[in-house]
Amino acid sequence: MSTGTLQFTYRAAHRTGLLETGTVRAESAEAARELLFSRGLFPLEVRLERGREAGRPRMSTADLALGLRVMATLLESGLPVARTLAAMEDLVPAGWKPALPALRESVRQGNSLGAALTAAPVGFPPLVVGLVQAGEAGSGLAAAVARAADLTESAAETRRAVRAALAYPLILAAAGVGSLVLLVGFVLPRFAAVLADLGQALPPTARAVLGAAQLARAGFLPALFTLLAAGALWKVWTGTEEGRARWHAFLLALPLVGGVRRAGAVARFCAALGALLESGVPISPALSHATRATGDAALTGRILAAREQVVAGRAISTSLEEKDAATPTSVRLIRTGEETGRLAPMLFHAARIESARAEQTVKSLVRILEPAMIIVFGGVVALVAAALLQAVYSVRPG
Repeated sequence: MSTGTLQFTYRAAHRTGLLETGTVRAESAEAARELLFSRGLFPLEVRLERGREAGRPRMSTADLALGLRVMATLLESGLPVARTLAAMEDLVPAGWKPALPALRESVRQGNSLGAALTAAPVGFPPLVVGLVQAGEAGSGLAAAVARAADLTESAAETRRAVRAALAYPLILAAAGVGSLVLLVGFVLPRFAAVLADLGQALPPTARAVLGAAQLARAGFLPALFTLLAAGALWKVWTGTEEGRARWHAFLLALPLVGGVRRAGAVARFCAALGALLESGVPISPALSHATRATGDAALTGRILAAREQVVAGRAISTSLEEKDAATPTSVRLIRTGEETGRLAPMLFHAARIESARAEQTVKSLVRILEPAMIIVFGGVVALVAAALLQAVYSVRPG
């Protein structure tokens, strides 16, 4: 068994707009897409048959990066693939443990490492699989795995930076919401009962605060159920390709947030495309692979539409610009790379610039968000405290 072909179910569109579903055999999901493209179909969804792709767990980005780095190091030392996978058993994090036995067995049966990764019980990103397959095709497997490790480590570092930047605002939000729940749920009801027993009129501010607290308590459960129902509907809607694409398009259109999302997605796309081209992958499948790195369904659709123009002979930069699939900076750098014959290096430059832009924008937003949250939550608590004090001082003895 040397080919390692797998069966995929697909949903694709004809150029006339008609939809078609069926099955196709190929070594990987990307190979299945290329086969569909060659038949004049535009693949909308390609999944490993029997739902394995959807049901397979995914390891964390950090675990994936560390395991790929270990694999690259062992391959660079001259070990063959089978011995590399055996040696990884005691060197990789726990996320790799379910996958290694299946990978070793698949390679032992004569399959390529790329085919083994595609069929593994743990889901590997299509970009990683594509780079490995490109390395096996002739660009050098060790170098390809090292490049995949570089990209994955960069993605993990970006996620760590974003989480670190958002940690303090989230703590502030939790503390603020907790304070409001404590006031509305426990303090104000008891205070209102005491004032009601006294039978005295309250100042307007105190009446307004107590009325708002009573309204919040009465509407809490209906509001909670409404939010849960809306969240469930949103989850179902964004689980469809059209819903996910529309939601991502909405996020891209938002001020500030959309800019960060676009810059991050374009950075991942440029880094992935540069790595694939550097590994010797032809431009058409490279574009298809690289779209998976964006993490944005709306941009993925635009890039795939641009890919059709590239296949027809248009320049990459022009196609991406016309489909609004990249930032102006990245388009200019890609155009420069096309004109100078240094496309892959310029893609890496574009990835670094867009990644830095996204990170800087996140930090700027956090710097604005922190004092804004302090002012809002502090202002609400101060208003409640002032209303309570006003009510206390308004009470007349006797």
